[in-house]
Amino acid sequence: MPEQNPPDTAGLDVDERHAEVRRNKGARRFTVVTLLVIACILAPVAGASIWLKNQVTDTSRYVRTVKPLASNSSIQEAVAANVTNVLFTRVDVDARARQALPAKAKPFAGSLATGLRNYTENATKSFLASPAFQKIWVAVNTRAHEQLVKILTGQGHYVQTAHGQVAIDLAPVLARIKQRLDARGVTVFDRVPTTTVKSNFVLISSKQLDNAQKGVRLLKAAAIALPLLVLALFAATIAISPQRRRTLLQASLGLAFAMAVLGIGLTIGRSIYLSKVSGPNLPHDAAAAFYDTVVHYLRVGLRVIAGVALLFAAGAFLSGPSRVAVAVRGWFGSALGWAQGETGVASTAAGRWVRAGKRPLRIAAIVLPVVIFLLWSTPTVSLVIALVALALFLLLVIEFFGRAPSGPAGHVPTPTP
Repeated sequence: MPEQNPPDTAGLDVDERHAEVRRNKGARRFTVVTLLVIACILAPVAGASIWLKNQVTDTSRYVRTVKPLASNSSIQEAVAANVTNVLFTRVDVDARARQALPAKAKPFAGSLATGLRNYTENATKSFLASPAFQKIWVAVNTRAHEQLVKILTGQGHYVQTAHGQVAIDLAPVLARIKQRLDARGVTVFDRVPTTTVKSNFVLISSKQLDNAQKGVRLLKAAAIALPLLVLALFAATIAISPQRRRTLLQASLGLAFAMAVLGIGLTIGRSIYLSKVSGPNLPHDAAAAFYDTVVHYLRVGLRVIAGVALLFAAGAFLSGPSRVAVAVRGWFGSALGWAQGETGVASTAAGRWVRAGKRPLRIAAIVLPVVIFLLWSTPTVSLVIALVALALFLLLVIEFFGRAPSGPAGHVPTPTP
């Protein structure tokens, strides 16, 4: 009987190992994509939660945000119209004029009432443009802040949420207007009780306020955990990726796109808010001014994050193997080498010291602007630009001093006569 050759188990083992490697690569790639998508989806929510925590639950930041509204012309006109309507709703000026005027002058009662209404509104606008109103506005919003963060309860004297509305009580302003009119001889409103008559400046009016309040509660609870989760997801994505530079590029572009989506959401939300709130008590321009002021820091924050993400994307791209990246690196290296050759700094003691500690110095050049950004109370786009410029300058200086000299060691160029 002919002898049979044993099966080639070595070849089978190699094929199985190759198949297992392919499966592992596929699983790792799937995991990277999944984590990256989840991080990009959660990034806008994390940004909104940070804004909500900083701007709504911090009294000083909230007052600093809404303080400019006191000098906004649209807000002043809306408040003046609101206060005037309250006074003339409580007092029938036309009827009072008819009672006070003689018979022959009674036909002029309507004109007198209209004139007094215009005078009252103009006097109110004059007061609203004064520093006194600025102080009242700050004081009212400061006292109201605790109630603003308790919108869910509908409690508080200065902010009410009854009937699906969020409104600021303008009773202090109404009292000051009465005093001003009384000092000028207009006493017809003396019996209007400012403590019981509510002059509510409606800021939010929505039948879906309950759902929005539940969302606010959820965002506030996630204000700390969610940003950390997003950062962890991005870090894990890059750490387990077999192509970290490409993953960093994709993560940076994904984060910038997520911030763009949040910006689009704010624009859509603005249209929805204006369509729900705008009306006789809150004109379109005043509602727009309030919305734009309240979300100002959120818009600034998402632009900052998108800008930083695009800078990381540019760095990941320029460090890659593409022709453009190689050309840029070659041009930069040539320019840096020429500058070193002209100055001879690479051969100095400072150059040798920087070259010996190049890696930790690079890390410090990146960490320092990040620490400044984190410790800054209210970071702005200008601050981010300045910090990025600082980081690039420090890295350039490190590269300038720490790059190995292209010529012979110890070569110092002869100065040109």
